[in-house]
Amino acid sequence: MLENLRVEMQKRHICAYLIFNTDDHNSEYIPQDFMFVKALTGFTGDNAVVIVTENFAGLWTDSRFFLSGAQELENSGFVLKKDSAYTAFLKENLKPGSTIGFSGSLITAHKYSELKRKLSGINFLDVDLIEKVWKNRPKKKLTEIFSLEEKFSGESSMSKLSRLREKITENGATYFLTSGLDDIAWCLNLRASDIDFCPVFRAFLAVEKEKDAYLFIHENRLNESTKKYLKNLGIKICGYDSVYDFYKTIPENAALLLDTKTVNSRLYSSFTQKIIDKPSPIQLMKAVKNSTELQNMRLSMIEDGLALERFFFKFEKNLEKGVKMTELSAAKMLSEERQKSKNFLFESFECISAFNPHAAMPHFAPSEKDNLEIKKDGVYLVDSGGQYLLGTTDVTRTIPTGKFTEEFARDYTLVLMGNINIAIQKFPAGTPGSHLDVLARQALWQYGLDFGHGTGHGVGYCLNCHEGPHAFSTSAAKNNAVAFLPGMIITDEPGFYKENCYGIRHENMLEVVESHIKGFLEFSVMTLCHIDTRPVKKELMTEAQINFLNDYNKKVYETLSPYLNESEKEYLKKRTAPV
Repeated sequence: MLENLRVEMQKRHICAYLIFNTDDHNSEYIPQDFMFVKALTGFTGDNAVVIVTENFAGLWTDSRFFLSGAQELENSGFVLKKDSAYTAFLKENLKPGSTIGFSGSLITAHKYSELKRKLSGINFLDVDLIEKVWKNRPKKKLTEIFSLEEKFSGESSMSKLSRLREKITENGATYFLTSGLDDIAWCLNLRASDIDFCPVFRAFLAVEKEKDAYLFIHENRLNESTKKYLKNLGIKICGYDSVYDFYKTIPENAALLLDTKTVNSRLYSSFTQKIIDKPSPIQLMKAVKNSTELQNMRLSMIEDGLALERFFFKFEKNLEKGVKMTELSAAKMLSEERQKSKNFLFESFECISAFNPHAAMPHFAPSEKDNLEIKKDGVYLVDSGGQYLLGTTDVTRTIPTGKFTEEFARDYTLVLMGNINIAIQKFPAGTPGSHLDVLARQALWQYGLDFGHGTGHGVGYCLNCHEGPHAFSTSAAKNNAVAFLPGMIITDEPGFYKENCYGIRHENMLEVVESHIKGFLEFSVMTLCHIDTRPVKKELMTEAQINFLNDYNKKVYETLSPYLNESEKEYLKKRTAPV
């Protein structure tokens, strides 16, 4: 495939071809028919930029995938580049007047603008060579679209569109355009499963400030009920690809509100009208959950917590009895527990079921080729979640499978202290995540330790597990300048990873709530799953941290135990005993 790509490049006098690991909508999780990077290189991580020249092929990614990426790219013909400076490579290796090829639908307008600015004197050619060389490209997955009833969404789509139109007017725009699949699903109260783990469907949405709206979608997938629903909302159904001709149907003097950091450059370049470049107003609207969504998400935590506790009960029994378990079989066992819920749809991301050295890879996912047996006297980390009609969950727990070292116990406790520091912190209204992130790292830093990923991300309601615009992170690239508001949901997931030995992560979902102190906010922990206290070194913790841990585990037991059988209840009582 690599050589065929080079042949197509030569035909068009392209010196370097640039491939971004995304789709037409800049989605984090992408459909199978856009996983060209995986097909070409074998790399399975979600963050990747690939550059192919006449005599070089490289893949750029971040620290989460350095270990797994090195293994996956071995003997692939691609070099793993452990930095984000792919533009520096192009600048150093291309002569002025050279041509870079790329697919304009796979790069955002903002990123393309930055690329042109950094590579002045270089020509750019928007040409899709993926279709030319990917002979066994999977067919598009277009799944059934269903309505999320108001008892789940808490607000009608008509109301959401009305609020959106107010934002369009406030921004001085005539039209608003979004390619964000979670934006569209939330606004229209519709769900599907076009992308694994995400209850979304492929479409673009344009909304006029007064009454018109357009949904660009593969028309033959809509049943009569959905068509009628959309018609009642005043939404005109248009062909999916006709979005690239939308500019022809709106006035030349119109002003279009869109986000160049999400809309692809090919679509952006089609417009001759005035562009107002701002983040989608839907992002913040969607991030603040209404009372129905919050109550439903609390209920989803009970369903998810029961699945997790029953899983851990079986997991530890298997260890005691010597029943063989692998990373894959454990992940399957947890998935089966979640599937018992009537509100469960599917998993919210690929389960990170990792033992010992695999747990040291923050985003490792087992496969038939790489699937360790889980044995006694090791460390098991499981990061998983579910998509429920009642909400979306994301939780990580780390447990010893027997004896453990003093070093592991120390690291386990330091990470837990960071998790608790975030959970118990009160802060002034208007505080962004960047001001709180240090709390999750403080205990680790005292020992010269740290972790390379963000501390927390927003979570959707029966939508994408990763949702903005708020975050906990030290990275300037994150939207963690966005202030927390009551009703926002965010994960709290510090970690530590000792290469080739073990990984530790403690993750809960938090709700932002009003504090009893006027003008302040705080967090309420939503997740219901015990925190294993066996490795805890109590002497490292403050009294406030110990009290939180004991109170949290007590709450888990009191909430979940009425639903458990006697054996499960006995197990949970033992695991939630105070330290």
